[in-house]
Amino acid sequence: MNMPERDYCYFIDHRKYNRNVGCRKHDNMYGINGGGSERDRWRADMIFYRHMKGNGDPMALPSLIACLAFGWFCWNYHPGKGLWRGQLLRRFAKAPK
Repeated sequence: MNMPERDYCYFIDHRKYNRNVGCRKHDNMYGINGGGSERDRWRADMIFYRHMKGNGDPMALPSLIACLAFGWFCWNYHPGKGLWRGQLLRRFAKAPK
């Protein structure tokens, strides 16, 4: 039995323009094993943008703008590298067990 592919892209169709690969990489750079400083977050967002742009995705620029404006909420800030430690999102939404 084939399991459905996990959708790493929010608000856009992950099956077009090879988006799911870029979204997965971007999520991993943001997540528990990723993160870092604000500069690292912007670098992750630009890598994501270049992936989308390189695949001719018309959602590249709107996605970059959304990430730059709202990514701070999901970014995993390391101690001493941001206003708080960890992801602000995790303070409001607990991961399912």
